[in-house]
Amino acid sequence: MATHTPLSHRTSLAALAAAGVLTLSACGGGEDETASEAPEAPEVSADEELAAMVPEDIREAGTVSIGVESEYPPGEFLDEDGETVLGFNVDLLDAALAKLDLESEWVSANFDSIIIGVDTGTYDLGSSSFTVTEERMEAVNMVGYFSSGTQWFVQAGNPEGVDPENPCGLRVAVQSGTTHDDDIEARNDACVEAGEDPITIEKFQSQPQATETVVSGLNDASLADMPTSAYALDQTGEGVLEFVGEQYDAAPYGIVTHKDDTEMAEALAAAFDSIIEDGTYQEILDEWGISGGAIEGAEVNPSVEE
Repeated sequence: MATHTPLSHRTSLAALAAAGVLTLSACGGGEDETASEAPEAPEVSADEELAAMVPEDIREAGTVSIGVESEYPPGEFLDEDGETVLGFNVDLLDAALAKLDLESEWVSANFDSIIIGVDTGTYDLGSSSFTVTEERMEAVNMVGYFSSGTQWFVQAGNPEGVDPENPCGLRVAVQSGTTHDDDIEARNDACVEAGEDPITIEKFQSQPQATETVVSGLNDASLADMPTSAYALDQTGEGVLEFVGEQYDAAPYGIVTHKDDTEMAEALAAAFDSIIEDGTYQEILDEWGISGGAIEGAEVNPSVEE
C-alpha cells in the first residue's frame, strides 16, 4: 500500500521461498501445510524504562488490540487455523510490544475500516502494511518502521505488453482502499484527460483476489507493495507471473495510533528503535527475506513527499 521515493534494494524471491509461508490460495482463506513453518519473532524482554512510556490505562490492561487486514502476505495473513495472524509486520510489532511489556490481540478487519476503528476506539492500534501519507496523518498518528515501494506484475511473458508508464486501455486489478488504488485511479484520470482509452479497474477486498485474476488472465496486470508482489511470484510458481517495470515510490509503513495518543506513538517508536539496536529487527527482516526495506530508526509521523 506504498508510495514515494525509489528504494534501491529489491526483495529476494529465494529468501521469501525459504521463509516457508502460506501459498497464495491459502492467503485468501484456504489451508496450506507450510503455514505453521512461518518464522517466529525472537523473544524480546521488556525494558522497564520503555514500559514506563506506555499510557497508564494501556499499561494496566497489558494487552493492545490491533486491527489488521489479514490477507496481505507476507506482511499479514492467516495461519491454516483461519484465526492466527502471521507475517513479518506481525513479528515486528509483537517484538516491539514485548519491549513495552505488552501483549497483542490481532483482530482481522477490512483494510479501509482499520483507521476508522482506531479513531473510534475499536482498536488500540492499526497495523496492516499502511503506507504513511499526509492524508492518513491528518486522522491518526503513524509510527514509521519499514520502507516499501510499488511493483507491477503480469502473466509471465507479458502477453498484453503491459507498460506501467502507459497503462491506458489495460485491465488492472488492485486492492481497494490502498495507495495502489489511488495510484491507478490517477493514471486512469491522466488517460482520460489525454483522450486515450480508460483503464478498466477492478477492485478487490484482498490482494490475493486481485492476483488470481492476473493468473487467470481476466486482468492484464496488478500492482502492490514490493514484498507482496514478490510473494505472489514466488507462491504461484515459476513461469506464472513476472515483474514489469521497476519498483517506485518507496515510503515508510506506519503503525497507527489514535491522533490524541502521541504518548503511545512515542513509546512504540522507542520500542522499534530498541529492537533495531539489539538486532531483533534485522533478524526478523532476514528471516522473511525483506532486509531491503530496513530503516535506521523509527519516527512518529515522518515527513513524506506527496
